[in-house]
Amino acid sequence: MAWNEFIWGLVGFLLTVMVLSYLIGDNIFFRLASSLFIGLTAGYISVLIIKDVLGPYLWVPLVSGSWTTRLLALVPLLLIGLLVISQVPRFVQWGSYPLAFLAGLAAALAIGGAVFGTLIPQASAIINAFDLEAWRMEEASTWSRIAEAVIMLIGTVATLSYFHFGRRREQPPSEESSRRPKPLESFTKVGEAFIGIALGAIFAGVFSTALFALINRLAFIGQFFARWVGGN
Repeated sequence: MAWNEFIWGLVGFLLTVMVLSYLIGDNIFFRLASSLFIGLTAGYISVLIIKDVLGPYLWVPLVSGSWTTRLLALVPLLLIGLLVISQVPRFVQWGSYPLAFLAGLAAALAIGGAVFGTLIPQASAIINAFDLEAWRMEEASTWSRIAEAVIMLIGTVATLSYFHFGRRREQPPSEESSRRPKPLESFTKVGEAFIGIALGAIFAGVFSTALFALINRLAFIGQFFARWVGGN
């Protein structure tokens, strides 16, 4: 085993043991490994932002772009300046403008992603599930295709019904007025079941991913000691 390979393997082994030491309780070794990981992540993200965002989309247009491009590049530069100035207690209110812009942009991205990435594809999938021509072309049983399409339709509608928060207008409002209509209330129970299944599947995926990562690190430790003892 080469010395550089041995040193980096030893560093990886020590960091793995330091992280796994959290199993016996919070300790200084786990906190040191966590701080090292957070610091490296922050440094990597900072370098990535400077190299792939600020450089090509801010510095290059300001230096070699046209006058129109330079004027447009002054907008993010101004917002960055306001964020920096807002760190001074006297000018802290100036930071509300770039933060409001970031919040609006994040909300627009989230809503657009939910609509175009989830709702519309899900509605298209339900419509396609009831395509009679597709049923004839596929080898699967027609009844199984019908059952699958019906389950998809019921699951989607029931899940969306669960997030219905409307209420009847009453003056003064009572506890009864804040409840869902009775037909919808019974239908949302089905939505709760589908939401529970989805959350269970997500948890299973996260747990299996963490388990695979643990197995990978344990295998790394075993291979490191095997190569160290074996000398190759």
